[in-house]
Amino acid sequence: MLIIILLVIATAVAGYFLWKRGDQDGDGDVDLKDLKISAEEITEDIKEGVEGAVDTVEEKVENTVQWAKDVADEIKDVIDVIRKKPTKSNLNKLTKSQLVQAAQADHNVELDEKLKKSTLVNKIYSLYN
Repeated sequence: MLIIILLVIATAVAGYFLWKRGDQDGDGDVDLKDLKISAEEITEDIKEGVEGAVDTVEEKVENTVQWAKDVADEIKDVIDVIRKKPTKSNLNKLTKSQLVQAAQADHNVELDEKLKKSTLVNKIYSLYN
């Protein structure tokens, strides 16, 4: 695929160069005599065009790879949040002291252990949501 793109670009560069110069001697065709340049100069111009195209393609590939990594990181973050989000039934399985410790550890919120367990569960559940 890359070779085809490079060949198309090289052909376009050569065609543009020939069109730009035009037919200098009026014989109806454009040839090296009309262009008054050597084949080496044409080759160098084509090389420069191809190198520029390769650099652009490499940059686009690097950007795409970085974007894909960023998307993967975001997906991992979402999955982690979903997995860590407790349900009320899971919170009800904990003791009052475990609930207070979880609120402190996960959200830096101090709750009073003297509260009813159902109140603690509801407050902690609301912190996660």
